Amino acid sequence: MRFPIINSIYRKEIREVLRDKRMLYLVILMPFFLYPVLFTLMGKVGANSRDKINTETIDVVINSEAEGSELAGILTEDSTLNITYATLESNERDSLSGKKLYVKLPTAAELERLNADSNAVVAVAIYGDDGEDIVGNRRRRITEKMEAYGKRVTYERLRVRGLGPDFVKPVNVFQQDTASERSVAGRLLGTMIPVMLLLFIFIGCIYIAIDTTAGEKERRTLQTIYTTPVSTNEIIAGKFLAVATVGLVSAFANLSSLLLSMRLQVSMMSDGNGPSPFSLSLGGADILWIILLVILATIFLAALSMGVVLLANSYKEAQGYVTPLMMIVLIPAIIAGMPGMELTMSTAMIPMFNLCLAMSDIFSGTYSISLIGVTALFALFYGLFGLWIAGRTFGNESVVTGEKVDFKNLFSGR
Repeated sequence: MRFPIINSIYRKEIREVLRDKRMLYLVILMPFFLYPVLFTLMGKVGANSRDKINTETIDVVINSEAEGSELAGILTEDSTLNITYATLESNERDSLSGKKLYVKLPTAAELERLNADSNAVVAVAIYGDDGEDIVGNRRRRITEKMEAYGKRVTYERLRVRGLGPDFVKPVNVFQQDTASERSVAGRLLGTMIPVMLLLFIFIGCIYIAIDTTAGEKERRTLQTIYTTPVSTNEIIAGKFLAVATVGLVSAFANLSSLLLSMRLQVSMMSDGNGPSPFSLSLGGADILWIILLVILATIFLAALSMGVVLLANSYKEAQGYVTPLMMIVLIPAIIAGMPGMELTMSTAMIPMFNLCLAMSDIFSGTYSISLIGVTALFALFYGLFGLWIAGRTFGNESVVTGEKVDFKNLFSGR
């Protein structure tokens, strides 16, 4: 292959990408504006939503018989509960909807018996539609108040008998999470960032791949290249490098903007006391491994995108291939983020799945160099396989000219 020819094709494709302002904004520039705005908006909406849930007043109906009881008085002290008294029938209780709760409390006489008789038990029933976030929040708040009252009664019964609180809790369990801050942050980001990285790489690759293959077929410029003294391998190499370049730029632009936005968002949420919850520090070797895996993923996705969309005869037809190809990327990546998934010798052989698991382990700092190496080797193999597919399609006259393709001949080499 002649590298000056490859360089000429590469530069020609990159120039066309730079001329396409829509592509430039979508793939490269938009991430630097999208994520800061998105995270800031999400933070403000989330904060406002939490404040509303914590401060908004909802209607709480208490059974009339409990009016004046100690438990009713405890609930009345909560300013977010608008207390009224009424006794609802069973059909009314079961059909409660909206921002409303019905609480059936014991009467004052029943509470007196509870405090006087050490064997007495009372019941509290709470009815409401937990489909409303605020209803679920108030239900939990009321439950905590009732349980706190129950503990006071229990401790008083123990005191009367000369027993301490530990009598009902003879075993005290102490738990300590020994995970490092990096491990905690890595587990959180390791399930999200690999998926988003692969998606960004795919988006960066697929649209330029469509334009440089099916788009050129539709404009009849691809066939013109084949009339020049340029080999098929040189055409593939030049176009592939252009597609891979845009994929890498898209991935790193989105990743940089995403991480920066997350840091800014956490800084705004932090109260300045103690370490930040976003404590992810990567060493030089970790970053190099991630860059290597991203490059290998780009090689595979760029080659696969080019080889598949070249089968289309128009830009519109090629867009129909985007969703199936995206599923090939997203489904393994999403499964890799599920609980219990680990990088092993067997999972290191599954394309896309292995890359997500490997990056997740690197972010958490718990990776095995041997498994990462195996993952890289298989990722390289799949990348070369993708290039082989691209070579078969670019080297087939029927594919290039838009005629009916015989897939048996396409992959048999005839």
